[in-house]
Amino acid sequence: MDDGPFIKVDSVTKRYNMGHSTVNALNGMDLEIEEGEMVAIMGPSGSGKTTLLNMIGGLDSPDSGTIHIKGMEISSLNEGQRAQFRKNNVGFIFQFFNLIPSLTALENVLVPVMFDKDPPFERGVQLLERMGLKDRMGHIPGKLSGGERQRVAIARALINDPMLILADEPTGNIDSETAREIVSLFKELNDEGKTMLLATHDRIVAGRARSMIKVRDGHVVKGKAHSRSGMVHLSDEEKVKKKKRVVKG
Repeated sequence: MDDGPFIKVDSVTKRYNMGHSTVNALNGMDLEIEEGEMVAIMGPSGSGKTTLLNMIGGLDSPDSGTIHIKGMEISSLNEGQRAQFRKNNVGFIFQFFNLIPSLTALENVLVPVMFDKDPPFERGVQLLERMGLKDRMGHIPGKLSGGERQRVAIARALINDPMLILADEPTGNIDSETAREIVSLFKELNDEGKTMLLATHDRIVAGRARSMIKVRDGHVVKGKAHSRSGMVHLSDEEKVKKKKRVVKG
């Protein structure tokens, strides 16, 4: 059994070619997250939040560095192996829901398992009932509100009972009241043992998370851990700033 952190991102870089220029999305990223955490990842647009989630979730692979999830190095997997890893271990939730317009709510929930020998139809029904959508299962996304569509997306993320849930701006396309309901649902899932990473600009989300990190220019620049011991872990940049403040005294 691996005794290391649940997620370990070690010196990860990722560059994208944009026309005649190169964008350094991740620039030697280092990060460790323990199992059962609910972490808000905050930072301005272009800071690397989405790229980080894509790397951890196996949607993409780094140019250099390594990523371990529960002891498995996913950064070295090929595309087919990453797809199998995602299917078995990761649930994704997106800002714009990514539902298929022509499918009903229940059919959208079952998309990740549609080619399984025995798709868990009853689990899909139970998840939508838990989301408060018992009477909306037969509706297509165009007949659902933004909050209802996000709940369908959450049910879809849970269909394979993943150990890790990655949410990219999950409240960015819904009203504030619905956002609070969604965050409360995330908290329930975390209390049930799901490890959750939430890339967000929303302070409602950040305020309910157990831990918060800030990223900028592809680096972690601030990390605050609400651990049981009450310890706060500072990034190297914060330590330098704190030392300067003490010297100025």
